[in-house]
Amino acid sequence: MLRQSLITLTAAFLAAQTPAPEVAKPAPVKVEAPKPMPAKVEAPPKEDKVLARVGNRTFRESDFELFLSMALNPQQRMQVEMVQGAKDQYRKQFLDFKVMETKARKDGMDKGPEYQKKRELMEAQVLIQALMKRDSPALEKKVVVGDADVKAYFDKNQDKFKSPESFNARHLLISLKPGEKGQGEEEAKAKLAKVQEALKAGKKLEELTKEFSDDPGSKEKGGLYENISYGSFVPEFEAAVRKQDIGMVGEPVKTQFGYHLIQVEKRTASAIPAFDTIKDQVRQKAQSAKQEEVLQAYVDGLKKEIGFMDGAAVTPSGKESQKTTQEQGKPTKKIGTKK
Repeated sequence: MLRQSLITLTAAFLAAQTPAPEVAKPAPVKVEAPKPMPAKVEAPPKEDKVLARVGNRTFRESDFELFLSMALNPQQRMQVEMVQGAKDQYRKQFLDFKVMETKARKDGMDKGPEYQKKRELMEAQVLIQALMKRDSPALEKKVVVGDADVKAYFDKNQDKFKSPESFNARHLLISLKPGEKGQGEEEAKAKLAKVQEALKAGKKLEELTKEFSDDPGSKEKGGLYENISYGSFVPEFEAAVRKQDIGMVGEPVKTQFGYHLIQVEKRTASAIPAFDTIKDQVRQKAQSAKQEEVLQAYVDGLKKEIGFMDGAAVTPSGKESQKTTQEQGKPTKKIGTKK
């Protein structure tokens, strides 16, 4: 958010004096000269308290405050100030860090190319934060998205908001688990035949699932799966969902899990919702897209300002490759050849 301007309000208080009524002239009164106002005394500068001396380095309260500003966001910082003892704990942690840092330096761990690369990365992070702190106000003015921008984004990207095809279906699974404790093909088919006979006798699939289904995720719900997007279940199952009549229990479908009896309750086609019903969602996506666009334009501008070449244009030695310095399609003259 853009920084809000700080507005200072000043008020002038005027004392009105009522003129006195005319009376007899009093005796003269000796009036003392007003005493001079005392000179304004400036408050002494706040003491930068010494916290500790670690090795040959002295650390003060200002060092600790800088540590807090980098370690905590503003909200966390406020919480630290409010919770009794929290700041003292962070102060102790800061000094513990400095003890460990000093020991690492003493043992020479700040030497070598690997350390230097890591240090450069951390330094880069601090520099980038400083750069963005300086440039963010100007960039934030460019990422403002109005109602017209939101509607234009929706019109251009309607497929991003399209709801997928989906279905509601009940199913009863008779699993195939060969082995000592499993259910083999013959046993599964016998169980399947028993269920089909019960269906012919008038029982409903949702009633039979609680007794016969081997799917723990749906048996207590009458085998129901709701609002399932295509691509969530195995292909054989979904192929049956697409072609079966609504409300009818189809023929058994065999998958890697076993035999399924499926009853499709609803198929919902893909659709684009009305703009007004998802306006807030569109605004979020439009805002995000605008931020990416502005940031990329900002980075592209920096590339032009400081110079940038991708790896394809640079030789292994780190120099600019010859082909980038020549005009595309223009032959180069070789020494010793005729024009």
